[in-house]
Amino acid sequence: MSSYVLLANLRAGRCSNTAEVRLLRFWEARNVRKDGELMSLDMLLLDEQSTLIHGSINSSRVDTFRRRLSEGSVYSLSGFDVARANPKFRLSDSPVSIRFNDGTFFEPKTDSDKDIPTELFRFRSHEQLLALANTNRELPDIVGEVSSVRSTITDGLRGPQRVMVTLRLEGDVNVCVSMFDDRAVTFHTKFDEHVSEPRVILFTSINPKVVGGKLYLNVTSGTHFYFYCETAAGKEHYEK
Repeated sequence: MSSYVLLANLRAGRCSNTAEVRLLRFWEARNVRKDGELMSLDMLLLDEQSTLIHGSINSSRVDTFRRRLSEGSVYSLSGFDVARANPKFRLSDSPVSIRFNDGTFFEPKTDSDKDIPTELFRFRSHEQLLALANTNRELPDIVGEVSSVRSTITDGLRGPQRVMVTLRLEGDVNVCVSMFDDRAVTFHTKFDEHVSEPRVILFTSINPKVVGGKLYLNVTSGTHFYFYCETAAGKEHYEK
Protein backbone atom coordinates (compact mmCIF):
# COMPACT_ATOMS: atom_id res chain seq x y z
CA MET A 1 0.00 0.00 0.00
CA SER A 2 1.40 3.41 -0.98
CA SER A 3 2.15 5.97 1.73
CA TYR A 4 0.56 9.39 2.03
CA VAL A 5 2.33 12.43 0.59
CA LEU A 6 1.73 16.16 0.93
CA LEU A 7 1.95 18.30 -2.19
CA ALA A 8 4.68 20.44 -0.61
CA ASN A 9 6.88 17.34 -0.33
CA LEU A 10 6.71 16.30 -3.98
CA ARG A 11 9.99 15.97 -5.86
CA ALA A 12 10.65 15.58 -9.59
CA GLY A 13 10.14 12.06 -10.93
CA ARG A 14 7.48 9.35 -10.81
CA CYS A 15 5.41 9.41 -7.60
CA SER A 16 3.79 6.19 -6.39
CA ASN A 17 2.61 7.67 -3.09
CA THR A 18 -0.96 8.86 -2.57
CA ALA A 19 -2.12 12.44 -2.15
CA GLU A 20 -5.59 13.65 -1.23
CA VAL A 21 -6.49 16.79 -3.12
CA ARG A 22 -9.42 19.01 -3.91
CA LEU A 23 -9.96 19.79 -7.58
CA LEU A 24 -10.53 23.55 -7.52
CA ARG A 25 -10.83 24.25 -11.23
CA PHE A 26 -10.08 22.68 -14.60
CA TRP A 27 -10.12 23.91 -18.18
CA GLU A 28 -9.04 23.06 -21.71
CA ALA A 29 -5.75 24.43 -23.04
CA ARG A 30 -5.93 24.87 -26.81
CA ASN A 31 -3.43 25.95 -29.45
CA VAL A 32 -4.85 29.06 -31.11
CA ARG A 33 -2.20 28.79 -33.84
CA LYS A 34 -3.53 25.37 -34.86
CA ASP A 35 -7.25 26.10 -35.14
CA GLY A 36 -7.85 25.58 -31.45
CA GLU A 37 -6.32 22.10 -31.31
CA LEU A 38 -6.64 20.61 -27.81
CA MET A 39 -3.25 20.41 -26.10
CA SER A 40 -4.18 19.41 -22.56
CA LEU A 41 -6.71 19.54 -19.77
CA ASP A 42 -5.23 21.68 -17.00
CA MET A 43 -6.30 21.97 -13.38
CA LEU A 44 -5.48 23.39 -9.97
CA LEU A 45 -5.23 20.98 -7.03
CA LEU A 46 -5.16 21.84 -3.32
CA ASP A 47 -4.34 19.81 -0.20
CA GLU A 48 -4.98 20.25 3.53
CA GLN A 49 -1.89 22.42 3.98
CA SER A 50 -3.25 24.88 1.41
CA THR A 51 -0.52 23.92 -1.03
CA LEU A 52 -1.71 24.78 -4.52
CA ILE A 53 -0.29 22.94 -7.53
CA HIS A 54 -0.88 22.91 -11.26
CA GLY A 55 -1.87 19.59 -12.82
CA SER A 56 -2.06 18.64 -16.49
CA ILE A 57 -3.54 15.82 -18.58
CA ASN A 58 -2.13 15.43 -22.08
CA SER A 59 -4.69 15.52 -24.90
CA SER A 60 -4.14 11.81 -25.61
CA ARG A 61 -5.39 10.96 -22.09
CA VAL A 62 -8.19 13.51 -21.72
CA ASP A 63 -10.96 11.05 -22.62
CA THR A 64 -9.71 8.67 -19.92
CA PHE A 65 -10.01 11.19 -17.10
CA ARG A 66 -12.52 13.86 -18.15
CA ARG A 67 -15.63 12.04 -16.91
CA ARG A 68 -14.15 11.81 -13.41
CA LEU A 69 -13.56 15.54 -13.03
CA SER A 70 -15.87 17.53 -10.79
CA GLU A 71 -14.81 20.94 -9.52
CA GLY A 72 -14.85 21.11 -5.73
CA SER A 73 -14.61 17.34 -5.19
CA VAL A 74 -11.85 15.60 -3.20
CA TYR A 75 -9.76 12.93 -4.94
CA SER A 76 -7.24 10.25 -4.15
CA LEU A 77 -4.27 10.72 -6.50
CA SER A 78 -1.31 8.40 -7.08
CA GLY A 79 0.96 7.10 -9.83
CA PHE A 80 1.67 10.48 -11.42
CA ASP A 81 4.73 12.29 -12.74
CA VAL A 82 6.21 15.33 -11.01
CA ALA A 83 8.01 17.88 -13.19
CA ARG A 84 9.56 21.29 -12.66
CA ALA A 85 6.94 24.01 -12.97
CA ASN A 86 6.99 26.21 -16.04
CA PRO A 87 8.54 29.57 -15.05
CA LYS A 88 6.08 31.34 -17.37
CA PHE A 89 2.35 31.89 -16.81
CA ARG A 90 2.55 30.43 -13.32
CA LEU A 91 -0.71 29.41 -11.66
CA SER A 92 0.75 28.55 -8.27
CA ASP A 93 3.85 29.19 -6.18
CA SER A 94 4.86 25.52 -6.20
CA PRO A 95 8.24 24.75 -7.81
CA VAL A 96 6.78 21.59 -9.37
CA SER A 97 3.69 20.52 -11.30
CA ILE A 98 1.80 17.24 -11.71
CA ARG A 99 1.38 15.37 -14.97
CA PHE A 100 -1.02 12.49 -15.37
CA ASN A 101 0.22 9.35 -17.13
CA ASP A 102 -1.41 6.11 -18.30
CA GLY A 103 -1.04 4.58 -14.82
CA THR A 104 -2.35 7.53 -12.81
CA PHE A 105 -5.04 6.74 -10.24
CA PHE A 106 -7.45 9.65 -9.79
CA GLU A 107 -10.74 8.77 -8.15
CA PRO A 108 -13.24 10.68 -5.97
CA LYS A 109 -12.83 10.14 -2.24
CA THR A 110 -16.12 10.60 -0.44
CA ASP A 111 -14.86 9.51 2.99
CA SER A 112 -11.84 11.82 3.26
CA ASP A 113 -10.96 12.99 6.77
CA LYS A 114 -8.66 15.74 5.47
CA ASP A 115 -9.66 19.34 6.12
CA ILE A 116 -8.99 20.72 2.65
CA PRO A 117 -10.08 24.33 1.99
CA THR A 118 -12.88 24.73 -0.54
CA GLU A 119 -11.23 27.69 -2.28
CA LEU A 120 -7.91 29.48 -2.61
CA PHE A 121 -7.08 32.54 -4.68
CA ARG A 122 -3.84 34.40 -5.41
CA PHE A 123 -4.97 38.02 -5.31
CA ARG A 124 -2.61 40.81 -6.33
CA SER A 125 -2.77 44.54 -5.64
CA HIS A 126 -2.77 47.17 -8.38
CA GLU A 127 0.93 47.83 -7.79
CA GLN A 128 1.72 44.12 -8.05
CA LEU A 129 -0.33 43.82 -11.24
CA LEU A 130 1.66 46.67 -12.78
CA ALA A 131 4.91 44.94 -11.82
CA LEU A 132 3.70 41.71 -13.47
CA ALA A 133 2.45 43.42 -16.64
CA ASN A 134 4.05 42.20 -19.90
CA THR A 135 6.30 39.74 -18.04
CA ASN A 136 4.15 36.60 -18.50
CA ARG A 137 5.53 35.41 -15.16
CA GLU A 138 2.25 34.52 -13.49
CA LEU A 139 -1.51 34.58 -13.95
CA PRO A 140 -2.95 36.04 -10.73
CA ASP A 141 -6.53 36.43 -9.50
CA ILE A 142 -8.44 39.65 -8.83
CA VAL A 143 -11.68 40.67 -7.17
CA GLY A 144 -13.35 44.04 -7.36
CA GLU A 145 -16.53 46.06 -7.55
CA VAL A 146 -18.12 46.43 -10.98
CA SER A 147 -18.02 50.00 -12.30
CA SER A 148 -19.14 49.32 -15.87
CA VAL A 149 -19.56 46.59 -18.49
CA ARG A 150 -19.13 47.22 -22.22
CA SER A 151 -19.96 44.51 -24.74
CA THR A 152 -19.90 44.27 -28.53
CA ILE A 153 -22.47 41.48 -28.11
CA THR A 154 -24.95 43.84 -26.46
CA ASP A 155 -24.20 46.51 -29.06
CA GLY A 156 -24.84 44.03 -31.88
CA LEU A 157 -21.55 44.83 -33.59
CA ARG A 158 -20.14 42.45 -36.19
CA GLY A 159 -16.68 40.94 -36.07
CA PRO A 160 -14.70 39.61 -33.10
CA GLN A 161 -16.67 39.67 -29.87
CA ARG A 162 -15.31 41.58 -26.90
CA VAL A 163 -16.44 42.36 -23.36
CA MET A 164 -14.67 44.91 -21.17
CA VAL A 165 -15.40 45.06 -17.44
CA THR A 166 -14.15 47.96 -15.36
CA LEU A 167 -13.47 46.84 -11.79
CA ARG A 168 -12.66 49.02 -8.81
CA LEU A 169 -10.00 47.31 -6.71
CA GLU A 170 -9.00 48.02 -3.14
CA GLY A 171 -7.43 51.45 -2.93
CA ASP A 172 -10.17 52.85 -5.19
CA VAL A 173 -8.21 52.02 -8.37
CA ASN A 174 -10.01 51.08 -11.59
CA VAL A 175 -8.73 48.34 -13.89
CA CYS A 176 -10.08 47.00 -17.17
CA VAL A 177 -10.67 43.26 -17.64
CA SER A 178 -10.80 42.28 -21.33
CA MET A 179 -12.45 39.17 -22.77
CA PHE A 180 -12.52 38.08 -26.40
CA ASP A 181 -14.53 35.72 -28.62
CA ASP A 182 -15.75 32.56 -26.83
CA ARG A 183 -14.65 33.82 -23.40
CA ALA A 184 -16.55 37.05 -24.04
CA VAL A 185 -19.67 35.14 -25.07
CA THR A 186 -19.47 32.85 -22.02
CA PHE A 187 -19.17 35.81 -19.66
CA HIS A 188 -21.89 37.80 -21.44
CA THR A 189 -24.31 34.86 -21.22
CA LYS A 190 -23.71 34.34 -17.50
CA PHE A 191 -23.90 38.07 -16.79
CA ASP A 192 -27.10 38.44 -18.80
CA GLU A 193 -28.78 35.49 -17.05
CA HIS A 194 -28.02 36.80 -13.57
CA VAL A 195 -31.14 37.91 -11.70
CA SER A 196 -29.60 41.26 -10.78
CA GLU A 197 -26.44 42.94 -12.01
CA PRO A 198 -23.59 41.62 -9.82
CA ARG A 199 -21.76 44.28 -7.85
CA VAL A 200 -18.62 42.21 -7.25
CA ILE A 201 -16.86 39.84 -9.68
CA LEU A 202 -13.85 37.61 -9.07
CA PHE A 203 -11.63 36.67 -12.03
CA THR A 204 -8.97 33.95 -11.88
CA SER A 205 -5.82 33.46 -13.95
CA ILE A 206 -5.69 36.83 -15.71
CA ASN A 207 -2.72 38.08 -17.75
CA PRO A 208 -1.75 41.71 -16.96
CA LYS A 209 -0.68 43.85 -19.92
CA VAL A 210 0.17 47.53 -20.23
CA VAL A 211 -0.85 48.99 -23.59
CA GLY A 212 -0.47 52.68 -24.32
CA GLY A 213 0.31 53.33 -20.69
CA LYS A 214 -2.94 51.71 -19.50
CA LEU A 215 -3.24 48.46 -17.54
CA TYR A 216 -5.42 45.76 -19.10
CA LEU A 217 -6.16 42.41 -17.48
CA ASN A 218 -6.74 39.87 -20.23
CA VAL A 219 -8.61 36.67 -19.48
CA THR A 220 -6.99 33.36 -20.44
CA SER A 221 -8.24 29.86 -21.18
CA GLY A 222 -7.90 29.15 -17.45
CA THR A 223 -9.94 32.15 -16.33
CA HIS A 224 -13.04 31.44 -14.26
CA PHE A 225 -15.33 34.26 -13.22
CA TYR A 226 -17.46 34.19 -10.09
CA PHE A 227 -20.11 36.64 -8.99
CA TYR A 228 -20.00 37.79 -5.37
CA CYS A 229 -22.32 35.12 -3.95
CA GLU A 230 -20.43 32.20 -5.53
CA THR A 231 -17.28 32.38 -3.39
CA ALA A 232 -16.49 33.24 0.21
CA ALA A 233 -13.80 35.67 -1.01
CA GLY A 234 -16.26 37.48 -3.27
CA LYS A 235 -18.88 37.65 -0.55
CA GLU A 236 -16.34 39.05 1.91
CA HIS A 237 -15.35 41.75 -0.58
CA TYR A 238 -19.03 42.57 -1.20
CA GLU A 239 -19.73 42.98 2.52
CA LYS A 240 -16.82 45.35 3.18
